Amino acid sequence: MAESKPSLVTDYLVVMRLIQPARIQDVKRMLPKILGGNEDETVDEGLDRVHAKLRRDGRLVSVRRGTYILDADGMRIAGRHIKERNLDNARLFLMKEQRKKYRKRAGWLG
Repeated sequence: MAESKPSLVTDYLVVMRLIQPARIQDVKRMLPKILGGNEDETVDEGLDRVHAKLRRDGRLVSVRRGTYILDADGMRIAGRHIKERNLDNARLFLMKEQRKKYRKRAGWLG
């Protein structure tokens, strides 16, 4: 069986699993950085629809107003589409990038 191109739902779940807890705005901002591609209005609209559907289906759990995490089923679904090692590597890369930005803003040397 040939692998199909990941859908917007899968992309949303993978990014959410990587950066959670997160807002829809965070997912929209990080999707091109994490999975590549460019920012597009149709993708933004699609992500809004995916977000609304996942909320209706109970796949997103609210931790604060407007901030969500995936439920256990959402975590499993995302886990089927990306290896745990790849998630860990991506998290490490994002943490290093955030640390560099923080050091520049804080005025630290190094």
